[in-house]
Amino acid sequence: MRLRHPAVIGLASIAILWQAAAASAGPSLVFEAGSGRIIAGEGDSEPWHPASLTKLMTAYVTFLAIKGGRVSLQSDITYSARAANQPPSKIGLEPGSSLKLDLALEGMLVRSANDFAVAIAENIGGSVPRFVQMMNETARRLGMTGTYFANPHGLPDIRQVTTARDLAILTNTIIRDFPEHQHYFADPSVVVGTREFANRNNLLRQMKNADGIKTGYICSSGYNLIASASQDGRRLVAVVLGAANVNDRTAKAQSLLEQGFTTPASSTTVYRLKAGALSSAALPSDLTPQVCNWKPAFEVSKPEDLQGWGVAFGRFGTPQAATEMMNKWLLATRYVFYGGRGTILRVPYKGDYLVLVDDLNQTQTQSVCSYLRSNNAPCQIMSPDVFVRLAEENREEVAQGKGPNVKVEAAGGAANAPAQGNGNEE
Repeated sequence: MRLRHPAVIGLASIAILWQAAAASAGPSLVFEAGSGRIIAGEGDSEPWHPASLTKLMTAYVTFLAIKGGRVSLQSDITYSARAANQPPSKIGLEPGSSLKLDLALEGMLVRSANDFAVAIAENIGGSVPRFVQMMNETARRLGMTGTYFANPHGLPDIRQVTTARDLAILTNTIIRDFPEHQHYFADPSVVVGTREFANRNNLLRQMKNADGIKTGYICSSGYNLIASASQDGRRLVAVVLGAANVNDRTAKAQSLLEQGFTTPASSTTVYRLKAGALSSAALPSDLTPQVCNWKPAFEVSKPEDLQGWGVAFGRFGTPQAATEMMNKWLLATRYVFYGGRGTILRVPYKGDYLVLVDDLNQTQTQSVCSYLRSNNAPCQIMSPDVFVRLAEENREEVAQGKGPNVKVEAAGGAANAPAQGNGNEE
């Protein structure tokens, strides 16, 4: 059982109200927008997968770029093949087409479009890895000490982690610094071409005075929601992580906000809460068995799906052993590289399993291997030519009737299986 933060216990009646609203929930916080003063909270420093709440940082970094004059809302955003290949939730455009940054932000924040998040990252940062680096640098500057971003959209990655405290800091910063952009978090729908997409946040339709912010969901995180509402000149924000379903997260957020409007705020702010710390010993909860009714799984990648440069951590005789090593080293390399995709590859003709991270550039592979070797860990740089050769061998093996498509039981966290995406459940 998590303990409430001592600063928010106060009156017994407040504790009782909070206990009723937060029962059987993941971490939660309710605070005043602007001042950041806390009304109630539980598990505020517990590590959690942010899912599409990640897009709040993607938006904030973009808002900073606009403020700095590097881009404008009318800047053209190129929609690449990489953006088009993202799993749902997505809008779907033709690779090579373009759209205005204003529409890209609208689609990302209203519909939670993963493809638009990647398009923004590529155009603002020059590449996804560089943009993710900007996200992490910004998180450090804001004091989000328990947060690490591995991608700009929140799709599953065991490294991607945050806390309710850190999300509260980020949300409050966006509200305080960019009031002119608040409509992106409140618009009921977004129109792209001839199609209209409804906002994923059901609270905007259910609660009369609700006015934002963002939803998030993957199997391992459960259903997340940061929601805001205004009443009598007072705006409150509720952070709800790990709800069991869409209706549950909406009901919890509404209950917390409604109770918050009748409860005085404490003198403690979100900035003074105990900071979380990134540590491989503190793994986020994995709600996949409860939320999605299946065990986490790695889909064994096909060599022809690998891209860019890669780093191999080792070869293992069983997929289970490969998965355990995957989880261990993806966590250990948090600070070494940004981006990349953790995957498991069945080596053609050999039958054993290779743990690797692909979609890196050559400089990143050298940094990762330097780090691993300094810690007496194996590491092999894999060039694009190696991936091409493996793909050729795989095709030959398949032509001979070999090379089964294998799913791997995972030790926890990340997965490439389709069911782990945020899809239409966002």
